[in-house]
Amino acid sequence: MKGILLINTGSPATCNRQDVKCFIRSMLSDPYVMTVADWFRPILVNGIIIPLRQFSSTRHYQQIWNPHFKSSPLLHYAKNLASKLETLTEMPTEVAMRYGEPSVQAAFERLLAKDKRLHEVIVLPLFPQYADSSYQTVVDHVGKVFFKQPYPFRLKFIEPYFNHPAYIKSLAESIRPYLEQGIDKLIFTFHSLPLSHVEKGWEKGRDFDYVFQTKETVRLVLRELELNTNKTRLVYHSAMGSNWLKPDLDSTITELAKDGVKKVAVIAPGFAADNLETLYDISIKSRKLFLKEGGQSFHYIPCLNDNDSWVKDIAKIIL
Repeated sequence: MKGILLINTGSPATCNRQDVKCFIRSMLSDPYVMTVADWFRPILVNGIIIPLRQFSSTRHYQQIWNPHFKSSPLLHYAKNLASKLETLTEMPTEVAMRYGEPSVQAAFERLLAKDKRLHEVIVLPLFPQYADSSYQTVVDHVGKVFFKQPYPFRLKFIEPYFNHPAYIKSLAESIRPYLEQGIDKLIFTFHSLPLSHVEKGWEKGRDFDYVFQTKETVRLVLRELELNTNKTRLVYHSAMGSNWLKPDLDSTITELAKDGVKKVAVIAPGFAADNLETLYDISIKSRKLFLKEGGQSFHYIPCLNDNDSWVKDIAKIIL
């Protein structure tokens, strides 16, 4: 019997400051995320970043927290996706997060509780493109948890699916209704990374080359949509320094608005589910900026989340 484990980055347990603070500390304490000397990392995180970011991040989480959900949007969609996938595949399916809850160990235990005969767990890190700070840290973390206990099953990891036809088709179908509304520009935005991370991946080859994989995703989606590249832009968002991937989303939409572009649609294909960076950084902050600079219409295209069509396509990726 096989089972499925869906794993994503994670989010605070609530939108209260203490939970937000705890989540930020957990994530930034990861050496894959904060690539500084081990002795300096706790000083940087606890002494500088958390005091500076805890209040603003809490306000931002409070703006995107849906009162109808029993958890963060990210976890809500992950649980719905797992439930639908379990129904479709008839395979036990659980969710875990790299930081915070639910933990990988708890997810393994819930899978075994559903079926003691499990001999393989298929692990899908919900990151289409490879990065050390997303895909690799999840794989390493799951492996460490797995080898601490004598689990009766083996693990099978699904590789980044940046060019999988099912993923490309789902993205294209999510975009198509917005194109029919007559937009001027379609903007693909991916999470920015430090150039040092990018260069390290590039040196190892295309399986680890984040920039190549983002561009290949966009190329394949445009081919699926039969859309000319002059109607689109590829940018990066959420940079935390000058030596990060560019062009920047906010700078780009500012320039477009000043150049007379009135209608844009923005999609973030690197995220499997909506979260702080899509619902606040893009849908709220970038929208305000575009409209302030003279734009008339800003459409944020939601992530694939728990869409029924995506459930079927993600089953193709896994199986």
